[in-house]
Amino acid sequence: HSFARKGYLDVANLKPPIKEWEKQGLLTIVDEPTIDPRHVVNWFVEMRERYGIQKVIGDNFRMDLMRPLFEAEGFELEIIRNPRAAHSLLAPRIETLFANHRIVFGDNPLMRWYTNNVAVKIKPDGNKEYLKKDEHRRKTDGFQAFVHALWRADEIEDIDVEEVLNMLNAIAF
Repeated sequence: HSFARKGYLDVANLKPPIKEWEKQGLLTIVDEPTIDPRHVVNWFVEMRERYGIQKVIGDNFRMDLMRPLFEAEGFELEIIRNPRAAHSLLAPRIETLFANHRIVFGDNPLMRWYTNNVAVKIKPDGNKEYLKKDEHRRKTDGFQAFVHALWRADEIEDIDVEEVLNMLNAIAF
């Protein structure tokens, strides 16, 4: 999910169907001078109810404003201090996931747009960075959130759904 300022959208003249994506529930347009961090935190609170999210990972951008709000809601917060270094560490995993078609965004044109806006820059030392193709019209927030989530993907526990269902069937209610 994303949040976008109406004032920015009014002047940016972006080509994607932003209003359509808002109707689909993929993003929220706010008519405020800045995006209030409480919108983001409240969204995570809702997602915690649905998905059991316990930890939020992000880069330094505005996390100083969000940290107390996330912590007040009981989230663990991890800040990636050098996101571009994280890109280099995660690049092999990201390349493998995409090459083997392990990333499925479903019917989410917003995530596809974010991903298609990314340029991979190979530095002289061979390390890779995921940058915007165009600094102003090509937003990559969703892709960067995806990269940040991969930073701690190993902490996610796999659950054998079949085993859980069998256990529930064995219980006499």
